Amino acid sequence: MKASPLIDTHALACFVCIAESDSLTDAAQRLNVTQSAVSQTLKQLETQLGTALVIRRTRPLRLTAAGQVLKQQADTLLGDLRRLANQVRGAAQQGLIQCRLGLVTSCSEVFGSRLIAQMGARIEQLTLRSGLTPSLTQSFLNREVDILVSNAPLPDIDGLERHLLFRDPLLLAIPEHIDLPTTPLSRDTLAHLALMHPLIRYGRNTHIGAITEVALRRMGLLAQVRYETDDTHTLMRFVQDGHSWGIISALCLAQVAPHTRGVHLLPLDDSRHARHLHLLARRDELGDIPATIARHIHQQMLGPVLGDLQHHAPWLEYHALEPAE
Repeated sequence: MKASPLIDTHALACFVCIAESDSLTDAAQRLNVTQSAVSQTLKQLETQLGTALVIRRTRPLRLTAAGQVLKQQADTLLGDLRRLANQVRGAAQQGLIQCRLGLVTSCSEVFGSRLIAQMGARIEQLTLRSGLTPSLTQSFLNREVDILVSNAPLPDIDGLERHLLFRDPLLLAIPEHIDLPTTPLSRDTLAHLALMHPLIRYGRNTHIGAITEVALRRMGLLAQVRYETDDTHTLMRFVQDGHSWGIISALCLAQVAPHTRGVHLLPLDDSRHARHLHLLARRDELGDIPATIARHIHQQMLGPVLGDLQHHAPWLEYHALEPAE
């Protein structure tokens, strides 16, 4: 079945002018065209819709019932089109109107509300989507997300702009009831901890779980991995309740910082092991919005967020979070 052709917006605008005029001659003068052109446009509309739209033998000109419906709907449609044009022009001058931002869960909890407040003047609607890196990456590749913040820089994908945000070092979370002879922990003390007490770690399907495993292997630690979780709040609660010790990151600590009572927070291997957070967007599609968001996250992490973290982990220093150039 062949679809009916759409009504031309120029014809709609012409019809609205006809409906608001006393005659076709008057409408032609207001449109600065000939009466013949107005009559032809009206006739084409009536032919396309299969019904009369005006009663021609009256003065002032009157609309049929069908014409009244078309006039009402045309006013709405043309108004929407004018607003759309203004929004597009505004977007070109000021930035993106709507933005779908995908954040790994830790970033979403730490920076989500800050981003909404910071970008309110630039973005009419900001949609935040959080989750694990694999699902967010797939959403980004499917164009369901405009900007991606995660630990995956996607080096094999062309046409992306990439912003390195900050370094996220691993650290130890140990229940207070475990007696620690020295801090920071010596390698022997850490090996004894791993031998005598179970470890709760992030699942192997998460990037932070994978780098935790690499860190343990490089340090030569054989840990009793009794519990796994994908949730930082659950991990910290296990440690807080004394069930196990754990390895988290500085960003993950920022998620749960108010809930660290009863937990020793210590550096892991002098903060040598870390993941790096990146912001990705499609090149030349979003103006300076990605760079602005990247700059804001970087400044927040190495500014107020770091300041909050140092209340719980005073040994955590600026250089541990600053990414290498």
